[in-house]
Amino acid sequence: MVTKIWAVLRTIYLFIVVTYTLWAMPWMSPSVARTFDEQYARCANSISPLQRAAWLAIAWIALETLVGWFAVWRGARGARADASAPAQPAKGP
Repeated sequence: MVTKIWAVLRTIYLFIVVTYTLWAMPWMSPSVARTFDEQYARCANSISPLQRAAWLAIAWIALETLVGWFAVWRGARGARADASAPAQPAKGP
């Protein structure tokens, strides 16, 4: 159940980051920049939103890494508890 919820959250977040990044991209507008200053201004305006999109993606990767390590840690802890439990005697026929 948790993996299904995690997959849905991952899909929604990916959709949001991709949409935001596409919105922030400096697509060619109908009018071509006439001067270098105009071209520079268009690109400079798009740098901040693109950096934000990159940091959002990095934050998601960090979150997934932490959740993965937490799951491994919990799994290892459970395996140690199972290994230290006394063995049950075999039941005969």
